[in-house]
Amino acid sequence: MLKKNNDVLQFFIGLVMLVVGGFLFFKNVSIMDGDLFAFTLWGRRLDGLVFVPLIASIIFLFYKYCLASKICCILSIILILINVIMNMRLRWNPTSLFSGIVMFVLLFGGAGLLLRVIFANPNGKHGKNYKEDKDTDSKDGK
Repeated sequence: MLKKNNDVLQFFIGLVMLVVGGFLFFKNVSIMDGDLFAFTLWGRRLDGLVFVPLIASIIFLFYKYCLASKICCILSIILILINVIMNMRLRWNPTSLFSGIVMFVLLFGGAGLLLRVIFANPNGKHGKNYKEDKDTDSKDGK
C-alpha cells in the first residue's frame, strides 16, 4: 500500500513540476509575425489572397450544396491556418541562467517523474531491478 501511495505522490509531483515548468517555458517565448514564407508578388504581400478560395467555396456552398463544396470550404480554412502558422516567428526572451535552469529542471524533471510512474511495472519495480528480480525468480523456480 505504501508503494502505491508513493507512486501516486510521485505522479502528482511530476505533473505539478511539468505544468509549472511548461508555464514558465511558454511564458518566456514570444510570437511575432515574420516575413520568412510570406506570399509576395512584385514586392507586394499577398496574404489576403488566401481568402479567395474561401470566398469561392462559400459561394459554391450556398449555390449548390454538395460534398465538393464542403471539402473546398474545409481546405480553404486549412490553407488560411497554414498561412498564419507559416508567418509566425518564435523568439526566446532574455532570461537569467538561474531562471533557465529552474525552468528546464521543472519541465524535464516533471516529465521524467511522470514517465517513471506511467511506465512502472505492475509489481512496482523500475528498470533493471525488474529484470534482475525476474531472473532470480526464474532461478528459484527451477
